Amino acid sequence: MRVSEFNNIVGGTGDLARNNLYSIEIFPPAGAGNKTRFGNFYTDPTLHGRTRSLSFMAKTVTLPGKSIGTIDAKRFGPIYKVANDLIFDTVSMTFMCSADYIEHKYFDGWLSGIMGYIEPGTGASSGGNRQLYTLSYYDDYIGQVNIIPLDRQGAGAAQIALMQAYPQNVGPIEFAWSNAGEIANFTVTWAFKDWMHIGVDEFREKPNVNTRRWN
Repeated sequence: MRVSEFNNIVGGTGDLARNNLYSIEIFPPAGAGNKTRFGNFYTDPTLHGRTRSLSFMAKTVTLPGKSIGTIDAKRFGPIYKVANDLIFDTVSMTFMCSADYIEHKYFDGWLSGIMGYIEPGTGASSGGNRQLYTLSYYDDYIGQVNIIPLDRQGAGAAQIALMQAYPQNVGPIEFAWSNAGEIANFTVTWAFKDWMHIGVDEFREKPNVNTRRWN
């Protein structure tokens, strides 16, 4: 292949993708606005609108991989492999912390809501209290995460959506006297049902009105 052909190919697409140009969108779970199902964490006025700021605090983002699981098959001849499963890599994101650690509080609240760690009197069970450490319903704690690679002008170049996503792990924050004022950060690992490329301006209709996710 000639260099001129390569230049024409790159020129035809406008540019090559840059892994330092990206944004994210995180939409909280359906149960977040309902105290009887998910506690009052997401109705806390100090967290209102914080989902947008999370995009600016995402220091690193992993785009997930996808592979096909196989099993051996044999029908009157050599053994060959056939597809039998769809396998996803985990998705991790590292967030920088504001001075009030609101980003860490946000994800801790999501995990706490999943496990029923909410304030007494907000539950729907007998006596108005939900039992501590009782699991929420799946549809109440899943949300949606969009990973948006950007072009050099800051516009969306693509969009990858994590379907029915929720934080599976919120990593530790390390402190050390020896650090010269480094920014505190932590890593969130996401669980999700599936992921796919969607249009830059698409939201995979029909979305849930609370989470803007699809079923």
